[in-house]
Amino acid sequence: MPFRSARPDERPAAKLRRIAVFAVIGLFAACSVAVARAGETPPVVAPSGSVPTGVALTAWAMHWFNEMMAGRTDRSRYSASFAPEVTDQAVAGIAHDLNRYGAAPLRAEIVQTKTDGDQTFATIKFVFPRGDATSLLFGFDAAGKITGVAPGGIAGD
Repeated sequence: MPFRSARPDERPAAKLRRIAVFAVIGLFAACSVAVARAGETPPVVAPSGSVPTGVALTAWAMHWFNEMMAGRTDRSRYSASFAPEVTDQAVAGIAHDLNRYGAAPLRAEIVQTKTDGDQTFATIKFVFPRGDATSLLFGFDAAGKITGVAPGGIAGD
């Protein structure tokens, strides 16, 4: 005689536990792929040739922040009009300022996005292990190139 539970809800709960176990295994597998690719530069532009959104934007922002903390940046990611302002001295100054937070941020959160003409602006909040946070405003042109970076939010909002 097969085992029968006195509680009919145990079978669905067992199925849910099994699904949860497989979900956790899948999550670990996905994370290991993400960790393996952590050294790769994520694209600034979305596959459609536009500004990234959602998870792609926060992943890009985390990468940008960590690279800047290390005093590095990929100048090909900046628009032709803004790239001349991204000098070695400017990158060193930004790195110095960002390293005041101590450790790299734990996460990035999209606070706000706004489109004005052919430019998109995104305010990204970075949260640090000590519990503090900062936000940066990124500007992107229609091709997804960075047109500017500034502390704070979107003026007028």
